Amino acid sequence: MLEAFQATEQGSLREVTLRGGFDLAPDLVWVDLIAPSQEEQQWVTEAYEQNIPTLKSLEDISASARYYRDDDGVLHISTYFLSKNRNSTADGEGELSSNILASAHTVAFILHKDRLFTLRGHKLLSFRAFRARAHRNDYDLNYKDPVWILLGLLEAKLDELADILEDVHKDLEQGTTEVLNNHHREYHLDLDDMVTRLAQQDDVLGKAQLCLIDLRRVLNFLSRPRALGSHEYDVDVRELNEDVRSLVEHNAFLFQKVRFLLDTTSGFINTEQSDIIKRFSVISSMLAPPVLVTGVFGMNVNGLPFVSPNSHYGFIITMGIVLLFFLVPLVYFRRRGWL
Repeated sequence: MLEAFQATEQGSLREVTLRGGFDLAPDLVWVDLIAPSQEEQQWVTEAYEQNIPTLKSLEDISASARYYRDDDGVLHISTYFLSKNRNSTADGEGELSSNILASAHTVAFILHKDRLFTLRGHKLLSFRAFRARAHRNDYDLNYKDPVWILLGLLEAKLDELADILEDVHKDLEQGTTEVLNNHHREYHLDLDDMVTRLAQQDDVLGKAQLCLIDLRRVLNFLSRPRALGSHEYDVDVRELNEDVRSLVEHNAFLFQKVRFLLDTTSGFINTEQSDIIKRFSVISSMLAPPVLVTGVFGMNVNGLPFVSPNSHYGFIITMGIVLLFFLVPLVYFRRRGWL
């Protein structure tokens, strides 16, 4: 799938419909390839004399070859974009609970003279958000310069990461309330389900950290003297770098919060298991004296009281003794709060 854009006189981006072949306008500033077919890649290669990597090759790029400028002055950048979705599951009472899931996708940027090429395998929310704002010119950028489109897309990526971290933060706040109020039974919390949710959030934070560190490396590369060919972009690159630094710190705080909730939840699970074992131990202790009495009176020997064949009340007296030996430990354990 090919999508192309022109810069308008009003300073915004306008999408251009492509019909394939050499119907690729020469004044395009941005060509976006979304899971392109081999034929579509061939169109772009022939029309602009620019080799486009395949999606499979993007996953095989080594870390040292993700950001570079080739001998022809073409800037190549491969970076991760995080996409999110929510997995809704029904709990025991039929209410829906949402779990944040996310996956990282590699996107390639090729900055060739006065044109930007992007290659991605999936539709991403950050790209859609950038296009909507670029159509309204909310960024107040010069879209005739493809470098500003590149920086705008990186800013949209950063905004998406910030939204994902905010969603994780909200879920962790809710999880904190549920975990800390677990013993009040206000939420009827399933601790095993909470561990699963926290593990998913930890996974999302790990992927967000990967994208943030990767974005920091991209910005460090772009801040080099000859990377973009001009110093007019330095201020925006530095601002993006500062935003990345603040999000890395926020992500580290969320990591600590997840670890705290995991430790707390595991502690509650261990406490519940210990409580169950304690109850079984108490019940065993309560049953020991009656078992001892019934064992004594069940011996096949002569001379035991109340077991003579002529004793009409032997059974009642024996059961009374058994009941007494059962009730005394029961009352004692309840007063101690063990039951």
